[in-house]
Amino acid sequence: MNLLINRAKIFVALFCVLAVTACNNYGKKVTFTGNKGEVYYKGDGVTEADAKAVGKFLEDQQYFLKDDKSRSVQITKENDRIKLRFVVDEKALAAISGADATFSLLGALISKTIFNNTPVDVIYTNNVFKDMKTLPYAGDAAKAATAYEEMKLMEKKEYNKNTLYYKNISSEEADNISAYLIKNGFFSDEGGKDLMVAKTGDSSYHVRFFIQNSFANEDGLQKADDFGKVLKKDLFTNSILQFEVLDQNMTSLKTFIY
Repeated sequence: MNLLINRAKIFVALFCVLAVTACNNYGKKVTFTGNKGEVYYKGDGVTEADAKAVGKFLEDQQYFLKDDKSRSVQITKENDRIKLRFVVDEKALAAISGADATFSLLGALISKTIFNNTPVDVIYTNNVFKDMKTLPYAGDAAKAATAYEEMKLMEKKEYNKNTLYYKNISSEEADNISAYLIKNGFFSDEGGKDLMVAKTGDSSYHVRFFIQNSFANEDGLQKADDFGKVLKKDLFTNSILQFEVLDQNMTSLKTFIY
């Protein structure tokens, strides 16, 4: 999906990411072969293994890239919470729509996959790891991380960079849904459209529909509702349909029941 959050990878706006100025007070450092990413770990409660796991995660999500840009991150543990610090350019970051939600999702995914659901607070810092803004671990980000992890385990059908993710339905039913979406222009040649469909009971379905952040308003939600009603009529006539609208960072915006 060609949005701020890619459904296979998380793409952060890299031009706002910087490296720390050399100093001996940032903690021990782990570096990674093939890129200039570095993870510092400092104090009790975080280990070299934790730092390596965080770095590997950031490599997998294409945050640490094989280019000439240096990117610095620090992890500490305070009051039973992980503090995940990113060195950023504050002015560049402010110009990026949805940056806070993206970084919050990164933190929530790291909480879930590395720190056994220990809360992870994301902190923007300057180039000496001085805190500028904290994004506390929150329920919305945790739910988004759960949805993201669920998506990774779903089967999928792809058409020109559009993807139908599905669970508890047959491949034939998924083909029928994909064909409908193609026929009606939702899955277009432009790509970048995703839909998640899961059967949740004998006659009930859960559809998750993604909208761009710019459409996360009353008018956009009304259009999403209209689309959900069409899906209900054409594809799920005799079933209960839970139609959930999410933004680009997988934050749930509203759920309609038909």
